Amino acid sequence: MAHTTKDGNLSNATIVRQPINPLARKNAQTLVMGFALIILIGTLLLRLPIAGTERPLTWSEAFFTSTSATTVTGLVVINPARDLSLFGQIIVLLLIEVGGIGFVAFSVLLFSLIGRRLGIAERLLLRQSLGVMHTVGIGRLTLYVLFVTAIIQLAGAILLWLRWWPELGMGRAAYMAIFHSISAFCNAGFDLYSGVDSTLFGFGNDIFTLTVLMVLITFGGLGILVALDLITFPWDNKLLVHTKLTLIISATLVILGVIVFSFDNLFSTIHNATPIERFWVALFSVISSRTAGLTIIPMDELSESSVLILMISMFIGGAPASMAGGVTISTVGVLIVAVVATVRGKPQSVIFGRTLPLETIGKAVAIMTVSTLLCFVVTLILLVDRTGSGFAVGFEVISAFSNTGYSLGTTSELDGLGRILIALTMFWGRIGPLTLVVLVAQQEKPTTALYPSEQIVIG
Repeated sequence: MAHTTKDGNLSNATIVRQPINPLARKNAQTLVMGFALIILIGTLLLRLPIAGTERPLTWSEAFFTSTSATTVTGLVVINPARDLSLFGQIIVLLLIEVGGIGFVAFSVLLFSLIGRRLGIAERLLLRQSLGVMHTVGIGRLTLYVLFVTAIIQLAGAILLWLRWWPELGMGRAAYMAIFHSISAFCNAGFDLYSGVDSTLFGFGNDIFTLTVLMVLITFGGLGILVALDLITFPWDNKLLVHTKLTLIISATLVILGVIVFSFDNLFSTIHNATPIERFWVALFSVISSRTAGLTIIPMDELSESSVLILMISMFIGGAPASMAGGVTISTVGVLIVAVVATVRGKPQSVIFGRTLPLETIGKAVAIMTVSTLLCFVVTLILLVDRTGSGFAVGFEVISAFSNTGYSLGTTSELDGLGRILIALTMFWGRIGPLTLVVLVAQQEKPTTALYPSEQIVIG
């Protein structure tokens, strides 16, 4: 019971709690167990002798590679081009596709093929995975997304093949084009050109190649909600606040990144390129840092200012419900709007004529806080466990959390504990923010009790 004091405040208030929604909890568990099962299957397949070239992968190497591919990160402790056979490379490619597009979406395709109808649980899980606001027609929407994804990846592969086949041959160019088109669209960061001749088989400053890859990365990092909004814009002439915020922050990060990179000495000498080619290399590096991680420059030769910009860009990541990772653009955008409103003394956080709900701001704060704490703790443990530059280790951890795959060389030097920590960080980065939103949402329990407020000194 709740008792009222003379001043009207409640003392010894009793909270009337609603039972936790078992369906929401089940969906969160499904996401975790689904990705874990995919990683396990990938580990077993990559451990097979046929997956390696000169030798089978160790359990540690197979587990780390499977986790990196499933979480579409790209950090590696092996050289995929040299240490994986054709079978092993195809396994990695399948893990990237399933992990990027989502096993939930592929489940819908399977249900459609066998004629099974989607239940309420599957519809709610799909809504969360795709980032849409409703469940009506969610099955058809998922199949449409899979179809459009296949078309985009195929178009990218054809364009890359047309550019690469004169140098690589028709068959080799076709395989390489398919692999890198999928890797770029899924923002995976895996490549098959590391350590071979020159970066990207000599296409590291080829404007056509870079443009195709950038378009694939951008499409993959926008998210379903933004993509659908842009598709319907010519007919309804309206854009969601989410879409506007995503596009504005994305463009701002790219512009600032290119400006900083233009002052980096590396870009004045790389590949003996022309100024236009250097601009495209810088532009690609900034866009790829938004969780794609395809590397066309020696990362360890960048200045600390450029590396810092990459770290910020990686940590922010792309749009929610996309191939990208990070805390997501919308989280950062919501926090910026809330901070500006607080500084100006406004009671509400307003953007584009719309008020942001307190629930949304609270979730953004939770995601940013937990993600920052995770990166800090993992970095601290790695620094205690090994010697090395804190800057380089922090870069590696953020790259893992954001599922980017950029590396300053620290990953290849990790011991067993380090590999497990980075693998867990990649796993959290892929499902953590999404699962956190689900778990936070289901913990909101109505109460009939009102507690007295009290000020806490801030700042």
